[in-house]
Amino acid sequence: MQNKLDYKNIRKIGLVTKPNSNFDAEILEIKQSLEQRGIELLLLKQSSKALKLKSYDLDELFKQSDFLISLGGDGTLISLCRKAYEYDKALLGINAGRLGFLTDFKVEGAKQFFDEFFCGKFRIEKPFMLDLMLETQEDKIIYKNAFNDVVFYRKHSQSMAHIEVYRNDKMFNQYFGDGLIISSPAGSTAYNLSANGPIVYTLAEVFILTPVCSHSLTQRPIVLPRGFELEVRASECIFCIDGQENFNMNDFKSVKVALSDKSVALIHPKNRDYFQILKEKLGWGN
Repeated sequence: MQNKLDYKNIRKIGLVTKPNSNFDAEILEIKQSLEQRGIELLLLKQSSKALKLKSYDLDELFKQSDFLISLGGDGTLISLCRKAYEYDKALLGINAGRLGFLTDFKVEGAKQFFDEFFCGKFRIEKPFMLDLMLETQEDKIIYKNAFNDVVFYRKHSQSMAHIEVYRNDKMFNQYFGDGLIISSPAGSTAYNLSANGPIVYTLAEVFILTPVCSHSLTQRPIVLPRGFELEVRASECIFCIDGQENFNMNDFKSVKVALSDKSVALIHPKNRDYFQILKEKLGWGN
């Protein structure tokens, strides 16, 4: 993964919006800011039906672009993170959503950002992802990554989830309730936060286990360091990666989760203050 972005030689930037959204005015504003610098804006095919800009499918957009802009909320940006790692491309999140812990500014702030960006005044943060190793009932190994979290939850609303977690073939813990969230630090302000899990600094090398509506008052979230690989066992449960990919636990002999060595390069303004963002988004001190 790149540590630096060659901002002086940027020629093409891709842009992705939330599906079925209408951000044509915002796209044109970004396009104008970039054209003034001789930079071409490329679109994901589904990003606009009206604008006559070059558009590509997602894989080709990553190949053609020096980096990509996500225009939307955190969900839009998260949906690009695993693909960004695959192509070793950085991402810039511009907020057109509601909350935005990962997206720093709205479209009206884009011109000022690009003025600073093309003078080298920006920063790249590289939060770590989660690695998943899935062994199917047919002994096939599937590797997946999650940027935010992996959520294990009950398959039937009338039943209770029973989830066992092992480390080195020894039971680490077992959870009875609605489910279990395994979260990266970047994902700590997502579903983990709503389930009363801890907020963890985005660049910390740890991950979090948070029970969902536990039937035991003694079950509490726990933060674990890099190097812990956990195996999750459960029947009649579903697990979901980043809120986007769903799998049936019964289809797998083994589901293992650990903090990855892999990270995603996220472009931010030079003066970005993570803790100020927390204060603003969560209303601390009000």
